[in-house]
Amino acid sequence: MLQYLQSLSDHDRLYIRALDITSHRDFDSTSNNIVYTDIADAACVHNVLLIQSLLGTRISDLALTDTGWAPESLIDIVQMSLMTTNHLQQFQMSLFKVESFLLSDLMDSLTRLYRRDQGSLKSLVLDLAQPLPADQWQAIAGCTELQDFHLGLYRSSEPILTDILVRILPQWSSLSSLYLCQPRALTAGTVRSLYKDLPRPEGLHELHLIFEACQANLYEDEFLKMIRAMPNLWTLEAHLDWTDQMMHQVATTLKDLRRLSITCSSAEFTCCGIREVAWGQGLEKINMRTSGKIWRGFLDAIRRRSRRVRILVYGSMKWGGSVDEWE
Repeated sequence: MLQYLQSLSDHDRLYIRALDITSHRDFDSTSNNIVYTDIADAACVHNVLLIQSLLGTRISDLALTDTGWAPESLIDIVQMSLMTTNHLQQFQMSLFKVESFLLSDLMDSLTRLYRRDQGSLKSLVLDLAQPLPADQWQAIAGCTELQDFHLGLYRSSEPILTDILVRILPQWSSLSSLYLCQPRALTAGTVRSLYKDLPRPEGLHELHLIFEACQANLYEDEFLKMIRAMPNLWTLEAHLDWTDQMMHQVATTLKDLRRLSITCSSAEFTCCGIREVAWGQGLEKINMRTSGKIWRGFLDAIRRRSRRVRILVYGSMKWGGSVDEWE
């Protein structure tokens, strides 16, 4: 890769805007997963640093992961990114190893990156296995031009998501896409924060909520208020327990909804009685994975509203369950 980039003319290099820094990986055919087989050696790290130096300020989209790198190598890579890039517009960081969060130099470098690019960063993707220090969340909150924020927290015990949201959301008036994932139950406080702490919840076009199933009555009232505060959603993905009232609110409020994807473990969720609702004409796809049996009148009503909608209903929560599909 380094030799190829060196062979390009300066003019051709100008067209390179994105850099994904990932160590050696193979495909595990038995589990259909990407697996990282070893730690990058010194020569590989050296080449990565040279590539970053070669591309310089042209890079506006940078993706990094700590998997496959020695801790000290990751620090060198992040520091090189600070030196060679200028005003990133998209940044993606995946930190899955515990030792990454214990490296003060790494955390300091990331904090400086957020503060440097707070006026230009439009998209931020964070997949984390441990909580970040408070000063880093403060720096992230200062990225006031963010339009797309993705946060995956892959620990069920910590951190408390609501505490993070009340700290970062109030400054994000340009946010249009939000993705939140955590293997714990959704709380009313988290849902409340989404429409109370966002300066312009009506400006949100995409919302993804991926959580463990729990009793919907714990957050149902706040969910209804949230949907009313976000009438301009185009995409809604919510893996949590649903009630018929929640679905009715979505159907009657989101006039511009194009894609809806839900997962619900409650057998009581049937959408019974939701028939003549004002589904928007732009509806393209509904994907429902439920434990209950969805009332056919609900599905027929959707088809009448939009003839080109694609509906997939999985009659079992288990993969490979029965599937009904209309197109």
